[in-house]
Amino acid sequence: MADPIRPEDIYRFRWLDHVRLSPDGERVAYQVVWADAESRSNRSRVVVRRLLDPEPVEASAGPRRDHSPEWSPDGRRIAFVSKRGAADQVFALDLALGEPKQISSLPEGAGNPSWSRDGSHIAFLGTVVSEPEGVVDDPRPPESSDEVRRTPVARVARNFSYKHDGQGYTDGRHQHLFVVGAGGGDSSQLTNGPWDVSSFDWSPDGTRLAVIGNADENADMQLETHLYAVDFTGGLEKLATGFEISSPTWSPRGDLIAYIGSEKAEAGLLDRLFIVPSGGGEPQCLTAGFDQAVTDSIVTDMRAGHGTRIAWSRDGDRVYFPASGPGVTGIYSVDLEGTIRAEVGGDRRIYDFDVAGGVIAFCASDINDPGELHVVMRGAEARMTDLNPWLRERFIAQPEEMSFTSPDGWVLQGWLLKPPGFDRNRLYPLVMQVHGGPHAEYGWAFFHEFQILAGMGFLVFYINPRGSDGYGEVFRKAVVRDWGGKDYVDLMTALDQLIERTGFVDKSRLGVGGGSYGGFMTNWIIGQTDRFGAAVAMRSLSNLVSEYSQHDIVLWGQLELGPPPWPNMDELWQKSPIRYVNNVKTPLLLTCGEMDLRCAISQSEEMFGALRLLGKTVEMVRFPGETHDLSRNGRPDRREERLRRIAGWYERFLGTETAERPPVTETAVEPEPFEAGLEEPAAEEPAPQPVEAAMAETVAGEPEPELVEAALEAIEAEPLVSEVEEAAPEAASAADQIAELGQIDEPVYTAPLDETVAIPVEPEPVAEPEVAATLPPQPAPAAEVPEVAETVPPQPQAEVQPQPEPVSEPEPEATQTLRIEQPLEPQPATEAASAPPVEVPTWAQAVPAPAAASTPTWEEPPAASASSVPTWEEPPSSSSAPSEPTWDSGALPAEPEPEPQPAQAQAPTAPPVQS
Repeated sequence: MADPIRPEDIYRFRWLDHVRLSPDGERVAYQVVWADAESRSNRSRVVVRRLLDPEPVEASAGPRRDHSPEWSPDGRRIAFVSKRGAADQVFALDLALGEPKQISSLPEGAGNPSWSRDGSHIAFLGTVVSEPEGVVDDPRPPESSDEVRRTPVARVARNFSYKHDGQGYTDGRHQHLFVVGAGGGDSSQLTNGPWDVSSFDWSPDGTRLAVIGNADENADMQLETHLYAVDFTGGLEKLATGFEISSPTWSPRGDLIAYIGSEKAEAGLLDRLFIVPSGGGEPQCLTAGFDQAVTDSIVTDMRAGHGTRIAWSRDGDRVYFPASGPGVTGIYSVDLEGTIRAEVGGDRRIYDFDVAGGVIAFCASDINDPGELHVVMRGAEARMTDLNPWLRERFIAQPEEMSFTSPDGWVLQGWLLKPPGFDRNRLYPLVMQVHGGPHAEYGWAFFHEFQILAGMGFLVFYINPRGSDGYGEVFRKAVVRDWGGKDYVDLMTALDQLIERTGFVDKSRLGVGGGSYGGFMTNWIIGQTDRFGAAVAMRSLSNLVSEYSQHDIVLWGQLELGPPPWPNMDELWQKSPIRYVNNVKTPLLLTCGEMDLRCAISQSEEMFGALRLLGKTVEMVRFPGETHDLSRNGRPDRREERLRRIAGWYERFLGTETAERPPVTETAVEPEPFEAGLEEPAAEEPAPQPVEAAMAETVAGEPEPELVEAALEAIEAEPLVSEVEEAAPEAASAADQIAELGQIDEPVYTAPLDETVAIPVEPEPVAEPEVAATLPPQPAPAAEVPEVAETVPPQPQAEVQPQPEPVSEPEPEATQTLRIEQPLEPQPATEAASAPPVEVPTWAQAVPAPAAASTPTWEEPPAASASSVPTWEEPPSSSSAPSEPTWDSGALPAEPEPEPQPAQAQAPTAPPVQS
């Protein structure tokens, strides 16, 4: 039997990113990243190859990280970023000569190079002191060649821009736009002030650049960002305003600028694609009827998020963009009238791409590998790289896709990984994973942590509950100001259905874990139920009141959670996991980075301190210098140690051995594969409606006050599962009452896509079929609801709501999903000194601790024949900054022998990370 995936395999992975085609579409440049065991750092290099040549050619040999290649318009040179001293700088390489030349020389570093359309200039982003009152610098020279400057004497915060996760404390520094001649020399700074340029693009005539940022006074208190045009004098012309706009891209004709964003500042809205006249005018949304986010929302532990790329066709008639569907990310295009066409699909995550010369090149990960380079050319797809052949010698658990139904009719997509040698006649321990975001999603992509757990003997279960991306805007917005509400119900209901249907899950050995928002949910879950025997909360939240103004995205949190909690803190306190620490019986492991500025380490400290004072079983593992992205691009030895700690915690408290399955009188029913759409009642199907009518009903209907009030009264102050087992059998569960009261009957509309996957060689196809807008999934009329007594336990004293009388109408009154307003009441506190320790089952004691969704969606186009092929934990950021890499000449570096790394090592300054 093949060996399973292990934590030390972190040093064997090769990760591919930032793919760029030459202007003629005949060559491709990309970056390859690996974890270097000797230096305990992440290294990278740039690779250039011809599409039809199987042998890659490295462009240069930097000692640390070379990354972010960009072609010159004539295809002879490449600009890239390299760290050959204390800070990143921009270099240019003539491919015929082979020796790179340094182009930028800013003391604080530079990145994001971009050529002017005539190749005469290179623009880049540089870090400069533009808010000197924000820091008192230490004037002494750096202590080592690896430092840009010494730690300052003092930091002064007067606005929210004083810190950013992945960058650390900004110390009065901001990112601004520079331009330099293609041959180097003195650079010109085009923007300045206490604000940041996040992304930019050249105009075709080379006289202006489109930039994204907010130069307004008190911009840190504004939710809006602006699209500007800047010329060589530094003058800013505002062209458009929106929410979290990014990725400005000038059309080939120069008359339009495309960008990604939302029209207004509202939580849960989808990222959409806009165009605006380059001379000013009204923006036009090209994807208004497309119910998928224009971004890659799938989260894994293989790479951090980065800017979303969009690209114009050669003639300027179409814009290519990525979009997240149910567990997948594909490539689409849209014309200037809003007609959308699917270009590349399949059960996989496409996380970067480029278009040139009739070719689409893209990076894609599927369940079997962390990412490879693919091209679509002349109507066929081919995989160009094989960076991780060693994985074919290992056991990789294949996900079994499943469909679950929430109490109020939503169909939920989920997956189950099974361990090696799986025997359905045995009982297995299970770990349920919860993703971050909350508006991210799990999908068909390789996940190191999940594979480790499956290889150890665990079932690994993960779903996309309400609030996830990929299933439409209504589904996505379901948890706004309701954290731990509908998504908690979805998670517990899906778990109940899995256990009931399969029969091989040992429900006495359940674990739960997640990162960021998933860490918040882990803390929340163990305060609401005692069904789990082990929990791991990574980079988590515990107190929404204290966290409200702690993190680096305060205004985003305000949209998600509501207005500031002062002086009335009741709403956020009711939704804070730490309020329910008296209820916790599950052993909890907390992992956190000491420089996490997104979900502050103080949140883990609060949870740890409270549980320790109450005598509960809890452990906290802190990683010096690490940020919110520790699991994806932290120092390799710390990533390995983190994985060992997580795996060891589950093994310690759940065990990995199987148990004999008791005989059953009925054959268990296997979960059915996920299919887009809703559970329809067996009676009669509603008549199909026009798209316009369906869209109208999608946004119609507010909750009826009488129903909401009745549900809240029924759910208030519910006890733990263990207490429910002793309650009167006639007491109805809160989940049952919700199911009776909260049925929603809204139309379902699914628009299929039948277009080909590949893009033809010709500049544009003559005629492509239009794709009608896909509407968000809507719950079906009242359907039979499975019991979820353990999920949301009944309250014995609650008055049972009467059953509604049967009605002859085929459709009930439209309403929205009812919210669980009152969570489980905390148990009375006991004195810490007398609090008894949590009892560990005998089977757990025997295991020693280790050493140091009704989701209607597109019918995806078939995958090409050549391939089988998150915030809290946020989906990829809109920032255009690259994920950190570099290059070596010659072949790939020799694969290092895996070796355990010491847990206590000197922490370098955390490198910049994209959020």
